Amino acid sequence: MPPRLPLIDRAITSVLRSPFICPSCRQELAYSSLSNSTGTQQYPKSRQRAAQSRATSTIASVTAVNAKRDIPPPLRRLRESLKSLENEAAVYVNTSQLQLALRGVESENAVTRVAVLGLNGLNGVRRLARVLLADPLAPESEWERQLTDHDDKDERAFLLRYGEQAKIDERHPLVKTLSVPSSILHTHNLEILIQATSSNSEPTKARATSFLVPELEMANSASGRIATVTYPVHKALVYDENFKNLASISTIARETVDNREDHMVMGVIDGSWNALQPGIGQDGPIIPVNLNLGEVAIEVFRKSLERSMEYEHAWFDSGMPTLLTWLIAGTEAQPSALKAPLRRLIQSICESLSRALLKEEESRLEQERVATIPVATKSVLDQGITIWAENAHTELRDGLNSAFNSKSWRKTKWWKLFWRVDDVGFIFSDVLQRAWLVEAEKEMIWISGRIHQSGLLGPPKLRPRTVPDPEDEKRLGGHPPAPRISDLVPQASFFERDEEKFVKHPWPQQISRARSAISSLTIAPLQALAQALLLQTISTSILASSLSALLYISISTTSPYESGAIAAVGIVYSLRRLQRRWEAAKGEWEFQIREEGRRVLRNAEQVAREAVRDGGRPEVDEVGIEASIIAKEAVRRVREALEELES
Repeated sequence: MPPRLPLIDRAITSVLRSPFICPSCRQELAYSSLSNSTGTQQYPKSRQRAAQSRATSTIASVTAVNAKRDIPPPLRRLRESLKSLENEAAVYVNTSQLQLALRGVESENAVTRVAVLGLNGLNGVRRLARVLLADPLAPESEWERQLTDHDDKDERAFLLRYGEQAKIDERHPLVKTLSVPSSILHTHNLEILIQATSSNSEPTKARATSFLVPELEMANSASGRIATVTYPVHKALVYDENFKNLASISTIARETVDNREDHMVMGVIDGSWNALQPGIGQDGPIIPVNLNLGEVAIEVFRKSLERSMEYEHAWFDSGMPTLLTWLIAGTEAQPSALKAPLRRLIQSICESLSRALLKEEESRLEQERVATIPVATKSVLDQGITIWAENAHTELRDGLNSAFNSKSWRKTKWWKLFWRVDDVGFIFSDVLQRAWLVEAEKEMIWISGRIHQSGLLGPPKLRPRTVPDPEDEKRLGGHPPAPRISDLVPQASFFERDEEKFVKHPWPQQISRARSAISSLTIAPLQALAQALLLQTISTSILASSLSALLYISISTTSPYESGAIAAVGIVYSLRRLQRRWEAAKGEWEFQIREEGRRVLRNAEQVAREAVRDGGRPEVDEVGIEASIIAKEAVRRVREALEELES
């Protein structure tokens, strides 16, 4: 008799002796009588209520398969660590896997979820699940026929759960729940999800996480879109009917651990041979099976118990015992301890989170490296700024000297104001436009272009257009401020006007703004001063001449020379005052624009050097770095809690 038969006998005896009640199904229970496939038998009322509840349960109860219990202190620390991981590292961790781990820690006898995924459709994985769970001592059950029904065109996944009465529930849009009276599901508290992977998925590009968190698809009839719901599992069995994806499945399965029983992802290759050679499939993440031979073994034993030896040889040659050993490995309930699949799930969560943190850190360092400008580039730009500053100061000196000695500037002599007074503003503006840092401004534009091209300048940061006035703040219960005339006239601030004017130019605007300021603030007053001085000179001369003529007429003893002397004194005084004040104003303006030019050049040079020195440095993501540190600390606490449980 093969070793499988005593296991089945013990399982049947255990079921009949102590009825099993699923913790997730402790809801409102209905009393009903149940009958098995061999005859009518009366069971205790608690068992009847449990069976009726299992028969009417849906996927909603599956997601809450574990009842809470009083958690021992070691597990309580692990639970708190996982909770902190959920709160502090939710960005880096798979939330559905973390919720599954939390429910397992909080449960007395955690359910072990196993996904059986078929790369070639649902037909092969349905047959495989039937061979693994079927009882060779009993005739073919209704659940076996429902599971392997070839006329079933429904592509939804199957969820196999323990139930004393075989019944299928198709009410849920994601999965069909099938209750299976299997001793394996009962004894080891297993749930098996049967699903066909998407035909568009490529195992060579997938990772173990994609098999451990399969997605259930549901079509939305209103919008026509496909909605997906993740269903995390503790183990995944990837079934393939050929050797096409053998290497890729093996690579993915080895991402977990080296020991076969600890593999969270196991590959199954269904070969077309009659019997497996000894030693094949003993090690490694791939188990070769002969599904046809496994089905034949079950059928042979069901026909006659006398053919047990033939069943035993066929069963072991099919490779199913090795696969069954991996399926139930570590699923035994242990008080105050974690089941091996649950422990590996938590370790897998920590490892995937650590990989995500490492990948993020590498990406951040790579971005900083790419965004950082080389020192050689900065040195070349800094040297160009030095040359520009020297040439700009030379241009300021030579250009103004040439302008102040030009023919047009000589037209502003004091004695030419009598016929050139209206040209004063034009001549002064012409000096600013033609001789005041014209070439320096163009070269600064060129240097700014090189700085921008090298990537040293970031996006422009504009100041806010409106600055709140503390006096305009309104207080609750206070009176509104008194109206002002300026509030009724729409005006733009000086900065807003300049911003609209210069926002399209990415180079420094010190030179052009200084030229505009000098032109608007100094030339108009000089024009007015020239006109006022000329008017004063003419009026003083006329007044002195009138006084001289009055003296000559009114006093007969006054000679023409005496009266003319008075007129000459007034005219000379007025002309001297015109000369002295006008030349002083011109000299002051010349000195002012020279000093303003030097100040503007120093300011522009400082701005350019700061852009070269401080530019090209990537912005430090302080929030991301802090979140990464917090996540690392949370992972460390989870690993310490696991080590404490294992010690």
